[in-house]
Amino acid sequence: MDQIAKVIALDGKSAVLELERNSACDKCGICHMGTSKKMQLVAENGINAQVGQRVLVEMGERSVLKAGFIIYLLPLLALLVGIGFVYLLDGILEFSGAPDWWAIGVGLVFFALTYVVIRLQEPARQRREEYNLEIVRVMEEHEEITDICGHKDDE
Repeated sequence: MDQIAKVIALDGKSAVLELERNSACDKCGICHMGTSKKMQLVAENGINAQVGQRVLVEMGERSVLKAGFIIYLLPLLALLVGIGFVYLLDGILEFSGAPDWWAIGVGLVFFALTYVVIRLQEPARQRREEYNLEIVRVMEEHEEITDICGHKDDE
């Protein structure tokens, strides 16, 4: 995942970046809920970018896919497991009332609990190097993300 951001502060070997949420972020809203179009992130500043510069920020594709799995697919799987769990137990315990309502309720509880667990584990994930953002180069004022998509620095 590549994104253009602006360096707004320096903190040792890291930089605080400000970037505008793209259209995919607008539809999601999980990482920074609210109406603000801008978010602040911290990235490794290996190229010694300075405050005010526009920079290209990168996170590995594998990490982006892994994060997407955690945020989107794990809760969905938990919902399905909760529903299946109720139907499995209904065959053994014979719930009073319609098992469908029990399944929906338990599935939604599993779904919500998954988000709670993800949120509680977020600090540990942020310390993992694979999820760190890295500044890979300083961008010229006229350059846009579409100018560099699919191009390597050695081309």
